[in-house]
Amino acid sequence: MLRMTLMTKIPATLVLAIVSFSGCAASSASDVDIATTNLAGTVSGQPWVFQAGSTDAFLSEGDGDFFAAFYPSAYTPCVDSDPTGPHLIASIPKQPGDYDMSLSRNMTFADGLSNLVTIDGRVVIETVTATTVTGGLHGTYNGGNEVNGKFQLTICPDDEAPAAPAR
Repeated sequence: MLRMTLMTKIPATLVLAIVSFSGCAASSASDVDIATTNLAGTVSGQPWVFQAGSTDAFLSEGDGDFFAAFYPSAYTPCVDSDPTGPHLIASIPKQPGDYDMSLSRNMTFADGLSNLVTIDGRVVIETVTATTVTGGLHGTYNGGNEVNGKFQLTICPDDEAPAAPAR
């Protein structure tokens, strides 16, 4: 009798848990607006405005997304060392389109002390050329970590790629 009671309570509890957690899922792409202004917001509770960023050829190789870093400091991507301080790391699709953030396409709010990974947001890629990717994103971790707006990233070439054979 005890076994039968446990057997009926366990499935009911699991169903209740699944229904409860389904309300906690990240928003769909159509529910998240992207500002038409420059990417900006807060990182670690501090004001943050995007100035420059780039992709990493090695970390992007063989993947459908670019591994990209966004900085609030001016620098020459692919030439200068990456700046220090609060920044974003994100999976940026290599093809134009409208994408939800997910476990495989996420964004990290990094401040040097902690890395806060979020799947709550949206990425829209407008153009991808040989040297740049342009689009917008809106990502939220919590009230002190949220960014929204447009960006243009430099696509860094793979310095390790073999040179083309001479003709």
